[in-house]
Amino acid sequence: MTQTDASHKRFVVTVDDPGGLVQDLGIFQKTLDFFAEEEVTASSFVVPTGNDGWQLDQHQEWVDALRNAEQQGHDFQLHGLDHSHCEFGAHPALMSIMGGADYETRLKADIAQFGHLWRRDLFARKLQTALSIFEKAVGHRPLAFRTGALSQSRQLYQAVAEVGLRYVSNRVIDPRGWHYIGGNYQDCGDWEPEVPPRPYWLTDEVVDLPISSEYAWRVPPEKIEKHVSLAVEDMRRIYSLCDVFILVCHVQEVGGDLPYPQQVLRSIFATARKDFQVQFITLRQLIADIESDLVPVITPEGRESYGGYYNGH
Repeated sequence: MTQTDASHKRFVVTVDDPGGLVQDLGIFQKTLDFFAEEEVTASSFVVPTGNDGWQLDQHQEWVDALRNAEQQGHDFQLHGLDHSHCEFGAHPALMSIMGGADYETRLKADIAQFGHLWRRDLFARKLQTALSIFEKAVGHRPLAFRTGALSQSRQLYQAVAEVGLRYVSNRVIDPRGWHYIGGNYQDCGDWEPEVPPRPYWLTDEVVDLPISSEYAWRVPPEKIEKHVSLAVEDMRRIYSLCDVFILVCHVQEVGGDLPYPQQVLRSIFATARKDFQVQFITLRQLIADIESDLVPVITPEGRESYGGYYNGH
């Protein structure tokens, strides 16, 4: 693995949902074509299983596509098991922004329906199944894990460590991207104070690689510049503190029929190159840099809180 040039800012593009959630290989290929045009390597978080018994390793066209993409420099990591609702714990508050539901009301309903399934042993069993399918399809184990809809709990991170994963990318620095998705462009707060804007030890055994935000989901054409401006503001603030910036986008948006998500990302990439002289790298490269001590991992104060609710579940 070639180490990143230490003189450059690191920019990591992560793409959620190809595989079991978005099974249309054409959408995935269109996403890869866009990144090829932009000369960007990306890390996709792949869903191993889906509805009606769909399983990643049993579809040779997907196996071939993933392995060919890796040969082109892309990277694949693990995105839950089947991306079902509250699969690995409670959804964070920012997910209620899109649904329009009061967070506490939604949380109580989710606990009542799913809380009995949020156990370390059940999580570990799901993770082992997901890891096995992923490895058969991609040819190696993933290094990083992200849950569907960013659901999480204390027991999840215990299970992640138990199955041998050391890195997650599951918490969001700037929730304003989700306010934008919900159509709220005013009075939508600021950064999440409990999420450090740099790689950090989430537990004694697990490092979180925090997501800056989502900028390219359901973008109205008249709001393209607003979404880009948010990304540029976040870049400026994050790069003033460290040299790692990680955004999330979604394959169904980037590879979908509407051009606006690609327009947002194209503008973000251009500004990142011009203003910050970034080097686009994958999560696998970032992890290699962390393990080579080129990228520091901090230990934040109060890390055991897991954001309030996660303390007790």
